[in-house]
Amino acid sequence: MPAYTVSLVEDETILRDEMAFQLECLGFSVKTFASAEQFYRYLAVHPRTVVVLDIGLTGEDGLSVCQHLRTHDLNIGIVFVTARGLRSDRLSGLDAGADAYLIKPIDMDELALILKRLGQRLMAIPTAACLLSDDELWHLEDHPPFLITPNQIRVRLSGSEYPLLKMLLQHPGIPCRHTELAIALGMNPEDYQKHRIEVILSRLRERVLRQSGLQLPIQAERGVGYLMLPGMGRDA
Repeated sequence: MPAYTVSLVEDETILRDEMAFQLECLGFSVKTFASAEQFYRYLAVHPRTVVVLDIGLTGEDGLSVCQHLRTHDLNIGIVFVTARGLRSDRLSGLDAGADAYLIKPIDMDELALILKRLGQRLMAIPTAACLLSDDELWHLEDHPPFLITPNQIRVRLSGSEYPLLKMLLQHPGIPCRHTELAIALGMNPEDYQKHRIEVILSRLRERVLRQSGLQLPIQAERGVGYLMLPGMGRDA
């Protein structure tokens, strides 16, 4: 299985499921999303992905998503798969930053070759942790609580967000278990609410992305908890 995922952003359920099935049969690890909002939540903690985009999405359209992604990541692979077949549409898609523009119905073998090429490019790039200097790390201010992003945006933190981030920053690269995060929130570790932690971090990721344009480098560890990617942050 590749060390990256293919993120399929398509709001037509039948087409989305069929494309995902075919790509999985071709050996790809696929995640599916019906909207840009769903995809952004995933991208915030899983940056190693190649994106397959429809243009005519409900809500934020594919062109806007593509422009946003390309503004903040010159290396992410982006492929439009769309029914819009006019020359002007294709040029608009490529101008927005897409690596490829395919018109439905598509040749899945052609898409697979494009995705493999983009995946190879993605995996050849060092992780962000290796590219950041100490002055570019994420860090906290205590009073009042703020998260300071690498581009020096100050994101105000709630009383529940601050202790979660503080614990994650104190253990970069090491998963913090759900029970440990629950204790940081003042919850009983034997009766904690896992869903509450997920909601807090999900909302924080959305706000950080909205305010700073950057992805909060917190990764979910399935069945364990969460971690701050190593080299990405420091405690105040």
